[in-house]
Amino acid sequence: MKIKNYSFEVTKLVEITLAWTFINFAANLLGLWLTKLLNEAGYTYPENVWNEFASPILVQSLFFGICLVISYNSLKNKNLSYYAFSIFQFIIFHLVFLLNLNFTHGIKFISNFSNFGLKYISYFGQYLVDILYLYFPINGNFKDGNFAPDNLITFYLHWIFMVLVYYFIITLLSVRLARYFFKK
Repeated sequence: MKIKNYSFEVTKLVEITLAWTFINFAANLLGLWLTKLLNEAGYTYPENVWNEFASPILVQSLFFGICLVISYNSLKNKNLSYYAFSIFQFIIFHLVFLLNLNFTHGIKFISNFSNFGLKYISYFGQYLVDILYLYFPINGNFKDGNFAPDNLITFYLHWIFMVLVYYFIITLLSVRLARYFFKK
């Protein structure tokens, strides 16, 4: 009897992960398309589709699946385990943000492009959220490997808050989509 139950749980986790991957893929495609549509003059095509689109989505899906499996096996509240990836990202994104704050002459986010935390955040960024850059661009010092946005709040909203909201929403949608399409 436990084997059947285990098989059902594995199937359920795979279904949710597949739904999450599909929604994430579709939302990123939509984001790329809308960015191109809204800003034809300034749109730059991805240089390498694998590095800039497919690979991040696969890594994000893998991280989502790992967080889901670990939390599903360790938490009593199985419904909370679906949001483990969002919670994990919330912690990591805020750690990176806080560790790169500089308090000299006011509060600023200062890093460089080779910083592991900044690479992590950019690798887990979303094209759908990038539409904000068209209307609320982030200005700052981005030369010689420096990454120092002028407006801390705009940077936080774009790179941290909106991406975390995005992850929460697609997780919510993926759980519902998996329940709808894979009902027994």
